[in-house]
Amino acid sequence: MTVRFEPLELVGRLIGFDTTSRSSNLALIDFAQDLLEASGARCRRTFDESGRKANLFATLGPDGPGGYVLSGHTDVVPVDGQDWSSDPFKPEVRSGKLFGRGACDMKGFVGVALAMLPQIAAAKLTRPIHFALSYDEEVGCNGVRGLLADLAANDIRPALAIVGEPTLMKVVGAHKAGAVLHTRCHGREGHSSAPEKGANAVMMAGEFVRMLESVWDELRADTDPRYDPPHSTVQANMIEGGSASNILARDALVTWEYRALPDRSADAIVARVRALAESQILPKYRRRAPEARLETTIHASYPGLVMDEASPAVRTALEITGANRAEAVSYGTEAGYFQLSGIPAVICGPGSIDQAHKADEFVALSELAACEAFLGKVIAKASM
Repeated sequence: MTVRFEPLELVGRLIGFDTTSRSSNLALIDFAQDLLEASGARCRRTFDESGRKANLFATLGPDGPGGYVLSGHTDVVPVDGQDWSSDPFKPEVRSGKLFGRGACDMKGFVGVALAMLPQIAAAKLTRPIHFALSYDEEVGCNGVRGLLADLAANDIRPALAIVGEPTLMKVVGAHKAGAVLHTRCHGREGHSSAPEKGANAVMMAGEFVRMLESVWDELRADTDPRYDPPHSTVQANMIEGGSASNILARDALVTWEYRALPDRSADAIVARVRALAESQILPKYRRRAPEARLETTIHASYPGLVMDEASPAVRTALEITGANRAEAVSYGTEAGYFQLSGIPAVICGPGSIDQAHKADEFVALSELAACEAFLGKVIAKASM
């Protein structure tokens, strides 16, 4: 028997699950699967290597190819060190806003979509509606890759995907590609009173960060005004290294990122960084320590979503919302992976990205209502 929840209540229930990326999401997945199966959905799971995290893919309506995917990630970012006005895992409504971790990113969309299950179950669907709930989006879009591989292996071919990341219910048809990279700086230890006899890895790291800024300056010349900022970017976000204040550091680690325009070569950015590090930084240190080196590896990455206004995903979302054009954003989502796997994708969801990842994250109740109206029209299209 289909279980009925009001959207606000169901979003609140999802906020109550602590699905911080370092933790298991299985309790939320169990809850969602129970709701879906009670409405007649056929469900399948894919897991991470530990078995503590799962993706859930569910289908309602007729079997066969096509249909619309409603896609959302179940994990949230940590609240550690943030100054919240209320318990981040206990939803609270104040001044027309729902507060809680994940309220906009992105349990608002997932909760509203699940609350529509009675309407979906009652509809005479002529094409399927799929739910795709993933794990570990916040740490590199790790989960959705397994979900999509499972669909491909089982010849499940949806017509399009609507990824409900927060866009203030605007239609977004493109976003940048991104990656987190580690550059390990290896030098030679020594007494800090004799720096010419060693190679200080922390100093190498500082020069590497300064060099990244020069690469960013180069990238500013290639612009696309649809994005803010209108060019690819690189920046360092963390530096670790050294063992004592009077010891030349043997090792240091720079964690940095790129956000690349989606139809440009992100590999070219990494190649440029490696080439400049080899030619501008290492020669000085290798004169004192031939073993000095810089090693850059990609820790996590996701593809961009390339604008395709002729795609069925973008055309459907524009038709439903009445918007004239699709927009582009600089943050990343799982939509690029859907597109890369051959499933046209668009982004449209409640809330503002400006509220994501912050203390006192919230989604306006009016946004949840707009999402409910939007999904009602998706269900109507799937019943035509």
